[in-house]
Amino acid sequence: MNIILTKDYAELSKAAYQIIEETIKNNQKAVINTTTGASYDGMFELLVEAINQDKLVIDQSVFTNLDEYVAKRDQSFTVYTYMHEKFYNLIKTKPSYIGLMDGSTNDPQAEIDRYNDVLSNYPRDLQIVGLGVNGHLAANEPGTSFDSRLFLADSDYSTIQSTMSYQNLSPEETPTQMLSMGLADIMEAKHILVASSGIRKAQAVKDTLEGPINEDCPASILQNHPNVTFIMDEAAASLLKKTTVK
Repeated sequence: MNIILTKDYAELSKAAYQIIEETIKNNQKAVINTTTGASYDGMFELLVEAINQDKLVIDQSVFTNLDEYVAKRDQSFTVYTYMHEKFYNLIKTKPSYIGLMDGSTNDPQAEIDRYNDVLSNYPRDLQIVGLGVNGHLAANEPGTSFDSRLFLADSDYSTIQSTMSYQNLSPEETPTQMLSMGLADIMEAKHILVASSGIRKAQAVKDTLEGPINEDCPASILQNHPNVTFIMDEAAASLLKKTTVK
């Protein structure tokens, strides 16, 4: 595992962007499967800037996503809204293919089947994931099988609270279910990128990197992947042993 320790969030965002830049420059037809959320807001800002200044060409690349809330697509908190407001609506050239799940469907299984076809057609060169405070990856909450595949997931209490805080939602507005790639899907990517920022993530970072590999901490499965880049700021790394961050 390649661990990159950064001074602060700005450096973390730059390091995460550079992983995407390197992936696409090495393969113009790269498939990037990304996530959303506070850990990656700064990365998307840098990505938009690079594309619009012709520093990065993505018109042959493919962008897909990790998960989606079960809700109407136009809600402020959906992955669909995030990706358009922070990325797709802001760039002058678009990827060759954009793959997003539809959480507004009345038939979740049909949507799971459809998106499984997307994942099969576009194997991931780079998989970007966020780490939850409880060690989740996507909506794979503690206790989820390491063999999980794209599924309809119930969100853990801590995940619901994080969504409520980040999106400034009331309890009644906050979604409680997601369509999510499973851990087995995530592990199929050639390269996995994780970025974690802030003291809130410190225990999850420690459990992921230094704890036992078990389903109590879904992200601990990353220890079994041959090509993971884990970027963290000093606060997120504050509980790690010095030997872990060399």
